[in-house]
Amino acid sequence: MGKTLCKLVDDDYLDEHFKGYSELVKSPNYICKKCGRASNDEKKLCKPKKIKE
Repeated sequence: MGKTLCKLVDDDYLDEHFKGYSELVKSPNYICKKCGRASNDEKKLCKPKKIKE
């Protein structure tokens, strides 16, 4: 599963693997400057930017 969240959603990953997807977005530390998705793994975003605490 080396794809970004954008690609995973396009490939219907969310519909088929909801639990796995939800683990990627739980307690996010990064937000994608391209699409606005958030993740706890910067490698899962197209253009990640650290969320400041």
